[in-house]
Amino acid sequence: MKPTLRYRRVLWLSYAAGGLSAALTTFALAWGSSRYGAAALGGTLLAGMLPGLVLNLVGGVLADRIEPRHALLAGAALNALVLLAMAAALALEPGPFVFVAGSLALSVLGSLLGSFDYVIPAALFPEGELVRVNAQLSLASDAAHLAGPLLGGLLFSVAGSAGVLVLAAVPTLAAGLLLLGLPPLPRNGGGETLDLAHAGAGFAYLVRSARILRPALFLAVANLFAAAFQVAAPLYAAGLGGVGAYALLTAAMNLGMTVSNLALVAAPLRSSEQLILAAALVQGLALVGLGRSRSLPGAAALGALNDAMANVSGTVFIAYLQARLPQDLLGRVFAAVNTVAMLLTPLGFAAAPWLIERVEPGAAIMALGTGTAAAAALLWFFRDVGGSGSEKDHS
Repeated sequence: MKPTLRYRRVLWLSYAAGGLSAALTTFALAWGSSRYGAAALGGTLLAGMLPGLVLNLVGGVLADRIEPRHALLAGAALNALVLLAMAAALALEPGPFVFVAGSLALSVLGSLLGSFDYVIPAALFPEGELVRVNAQLSLASDAAHLAGPLLGGLLFSVAGSAGVLVLAAVPTLAAGLLLLGLPPLPRNGGGETLDLAHAGAGFAYLVRSARILRPALFLAVANLFAAAFQVAAPLYAAGLGGVGAYALLTAAMNLGMTVSNLALVAAPLRSSEQLILAAALVQGLALVGLGRSRSLPGAAALGALNDAMANVSGTVFIAYLQARLPQDLLGRVFAAVNTVAMLLTPLGFAAAPWLIERVEPGAAIMALGTGTAAAAALLWFFRDVGGSGSEKDHS
């Protein structure tokens, strides 16, 4: 077996295991905290992203310096311990604080380790294969995400959020162990110390490159609306049939991601800003339709289209960056992009309960879709600003 084929299989299995754990965890956090109201759900989701505003930059330095396999294995072990601790806490004294605190702890780990996921494919595969490789890896986690909400919904009805979290701890540890099947990937960027100069190098590169900064700023706006949608979705689904409707809606959205990744694997696409924005425009329009729908089949179909287009936009954007960034700065620039992309997310989590209290969840979702489509359309008209040239030229 060719080494690159073996590496794809190892990564595919690792992503599948990690995807199953993430799907179960997300279901347990979202549905479990939503039982305490919109404010508890919004607080849980907000806690899940705040650490990234600071720790993403540290994680970027680590990804440019530390061998990724062992870092991700250690992170998987810690992630499993947090999930088990949350399950124990919920069994002893259930309440919204457990969801908020657990979400915060998981986010700390994710912020420190997230940039490693971008470093590994860029180090193993040639530039021309990155869109397809990223789609194949996303497809692996998509397969798990399809089963995750359905399995989570079934287990929740028997053992509650605690049971779902215990199950989620198993595949997250497996995902880390599988990475030991990859070759060593030594890193030599990021300097010798974790100082601000090294952490800020990614930001410095980002602000000098309009063709990278522009889609990153759009992603920040899109994430504002996506964050609010995460709060509105369980409450919207509750009106369609409760936990079963939410599980089916979530599974349908994950199916949309799976179909889009199959298309990306089959189609020889190259990354471009036009494709990123076109997919985001359709995503926003699908979200408008989802908010208008009052039937579960219609909501499921439009939710699938929404997530399919969001996935196309995101997957192409990752390959867009991997193909244009210098290897010794890859982790830090990805960390800077992720930090910029998260800047408005707290506002989405905080504003969603306020919006939902004033209009019903469906109307709120329609407004979020309108904002997403408008932002994509605006950036489309300014996509040629900033000139061209090689983004890999750096000092």
